[in-house]
Amino acid sequence: MARRFIDRHRERADLEAAWSSGRPELVVVHGRRRVGKSALLARFAAGKPIAYYVAAEQLERDQLADVGRALGPLSAGFPRGRPPRLALRDWDEALATLADAAATRRVGLIIDEFPYLVAANRALPSLLQRWWDAVGSRSNLVVILAGSQQSMMRSLVSSEGALYGRPTRAHHLQPFDYYHAGRFAAGWPPEDRIRLYAVAGGIPDYLEEFDAARLFRDELLRVAYSPGGRLFREAPDLLRSEFTEPRTYETVLRAIANGYLTPGEIATQAGLSGANRVTPYLDRLIELGLVERTVPPPEVSLPRSRNSQYVIADPYLRFYFALVDPWRSAIELGQGAAVLAELWGEEFDRFVSRTFESVARQHLRRLSGTGSIGPFTTVGFWWFNGGDIDAAAMSGARLAAAGSAKWTREHVKPGDLADLRRDVEVVAPGDRPRLFLYSRSGFDRNLGAEPEVTLVGLRELFAADLDEERSAGRPAARRTRQ
Repeated sequence: MARRFIDRHRERADLEAAWSSGRPELVVVHGRRRVGKSALLARFAAGKPIAYYVAAEQLERDQLADVGRALGPLSAGFPRGRPPRLALRDWDEALATLADAAATRRVGLIIDEFPYLVAANRALPSLLQRWWDAVGSRSNLVVILAGSQQSMMRSLVSSEGALYGRPTRAHHLQPFDYYHAGRFAAGWPPEDRIRLYAVAGGIPDYLEEFDAARLFRDELLRVAYSPGGRLFREAPDLLRSEFTEPRTYETVLRAIANGYLTPGEIATQAGLSGANRVTPYLDRLIELGLVERTVPPPEVSLPRSRNSQYVIADPYLRFYFALVDPWRSAIELGQGAAVLAELWGEEFDRFVSRTFESVARQHLRRLSGTGSIGPFTTVGFWWFNGGDIDAAAMSGARLAAAGSAKWTREHVKPGDLADLRRDVEVVAPGDRPRLFLYSRSGFDRNLGAEPEVTLVGLRELFAADLDEERSAGRPAARRTRQ
């Protein structure tokens, strides 16, 4: 099945702007594993005099040999035929070769998985800093450093990092939201595209595992409920790649997936002695983008809030620990079809309903991004004693929009609108937010046309005018140095 390249309009436009700027550019790109960094960079480099090197966990001499092969086509004096394999003694020689290649034309170097090089030579960031200050920042070069080890990539450009103040552009590549995730299966009905997002999240590598020419349930069985299925194997493999001792992280994720959301609850379920013991694990999971700490929208700007919950940020991991991991033994014995038959229906719908609430929040962000409503300062889940609002959007201290999402087989009724109005009155008396009702199955005909109420069905969630990323004049990255 051919690989599809979807979205990343902003990032692609900014990389192209870096190439055409005529100035020396040092660009940093980072994001979690399999979020699509390599596909983005390879597409950008295609057809340009750019050496693209993907680092590996090797000895430094082997890394330099591979860099020599990558730089061969750019080397000064190479006209045609087979590119030379440059024998580079050290990084100083590699960087000097790159600068020489830029003497007569604009050239570039992309180093993907840069942290592997740093692991082999801890002095490399300082060497690169010295070279950039003396040579690179005066050359006709575009240098891009990319990596999945986000803590290291952030530390490189932090106030204490060797490259602080040097990058001209920076990109933190995020997973797709529901809208672009659905484009990987545009032939499926909107209901199945929401289910796909609930299962695979916004990671392109996972989304491409599904064949949209087949039924979603059949694909789910193949991809997640078969011993060889990618999403059956991926979660354990992902955690082993990130942690030397993944078992405690697994128990923490399992607890959150099962509805234990406060540090004390999570610690108890994970077999840790108290909330303080679980905090380092939560902090590491947050750093990797796998877990997020949430607070009600009015408290986002507060320096400290005791009213917080921890949720799994990655829909795939939430799916795995909620609906795959408990059945792992049966699936390994080839009973995946029976497992899926057991889960399909009420339990699967209950799981997807939580994702549908997240989709409602993402929809409000998209409306704000297109300028049709807002702008909003924050959008989130607002819980309080006695109820909650699935999608609450703030404009400063004012509740500007509030939404209720129903993933049921029944139409949304006037009573559901009354419940939303009651909850709004509890948390924000006096505010007059725009109200949104989201429905999987449609709306009762007694829901009249009221100017402050918007009814959003599944098809409206994928409307073409929500594709804000295609809009011109919306740069993805900030310029960090002129």
